[in-house]
Amino acid sequence: MIDVRIVGGGPAGCACALALRKHAPSLSIELVEVSDYTAPRVGETLPPHARGALKHLGVWDAFVAQCHRPSYGTLSAWGSSAPHANDFVFSTSGYGWHLDRAAFDRMLADACVSRGVHLRHPERSRGTRGAGGAPPVPPRSLDYARDDVRFTVDATGASASIARARGAQPQPLDHLVCFGRFFDDSGGDPRTIVEACEDGWWYTAGLPDGRRFAAFMTDADIARERGVWSSIPPLIAPLLKNADGPITARSAESRLLDTVAGDGWLAVGDAASRFDPLSSQGILKALRSGTFAAYAIADLLTNGDDRGLRRYRAFIADEFAAYTQMRTKFYREERRWPESEFWRRRQLSDVAMAVSAAGDSPRTSLRETPV
Repeated sequence: MIDVRIVGGGPAGCACALALRKHAPSLSIELVEVSDYTAPRVGETLPPHARGALKHLGVWDAFVAQCHRPSYGTLSAWGSSAPHANDFVFSTSGYGWHLDRAAFDRMLADACVSRGVHLRHPERSRGTRGAGGAPPVPPRSLDYARDDVRFTVDATGASASIARARGAQPQPLDHLVCFGRFFDDSGGDPRTIVEACEDGWWYTAGLPDGRRFAAFMTDADIARERGVWSSIPPLIAPLLKNADGPITARSAESRLLDTVAGDGWLAVGDAASRFDPLSSQGILKALRSGTFAAYAIADLLTNGDDRGLRRYRAFIADEFAAYTQMRTKFYREERRWPESEFWRRRQLSDVAMAVSAAGDSPRTSLRETPV
């Protein structure tokens, strides 16, 4: 019998495993990750104050040793065509980082293994026979939360596959889609750059491997009408040279599960709630929710105390409520295109946006696919 099975070996799942080993070392933990951390992943920016979360999880030294690309601030053309700089030099937390995401996630998984977490890659057993010579069970059909485990953590990201299987449903605020592409980058601006345009907004960031990632954010139906890769605005355009690979599309909608914890399970990271990429909080949010979830699980399994689960539900709800208020504030600062459907939708109240998103607007697959 496994005490805790965590399905998904990204930042949220690994943070949960690391915090559980620290907070409740007597519990047995299995971390299930379908990848082997070798395939490229979209890079993300880690804000300066993330160092506190990394130190708390005991992975700060390992993170520093990876030499991710420093990010010394942001540059944005938002609400005006004139760019505005926000330099981290004025932050007490120092600079941030542009991540090699595959390396970052692998570092977290390695830390889990070094502390006694069993890491399982289901796809590696496809060619082996089961007990008594029976054929192996395909990983996608495995029931991760039934007979052989006391508690299951859904860290499957946007798919929220465990939570959905148990009846939870995501409640979206919008239908934002990210159309992204990699480019070569040599000596480019190291800051994260954000630039609004009539049908959405763009961002770009230089990555540690000499490449740059750029993305156009718009709504799914607008992309179908206007094209998935609109004309690149003037602040970002000079940085995008020598495209590397196809344009990919993935959902970036803001959403919250209608319930983030149930009988014998809970969801963490993007499986529980997802923030707009504009917030630059995705990884930090994942580390934070995984850590808080671990405390709730430990209290339940070691002391029979379910008050931590109630606190966890409240934490996720309160965090999302605060996020939606900030999201509305930032989107309302951009008033240059009053006739634009993209911006008109984001001038609505949070309630009106949720009602609009719950309607029949076109949706995209949650899986990343080439366009």
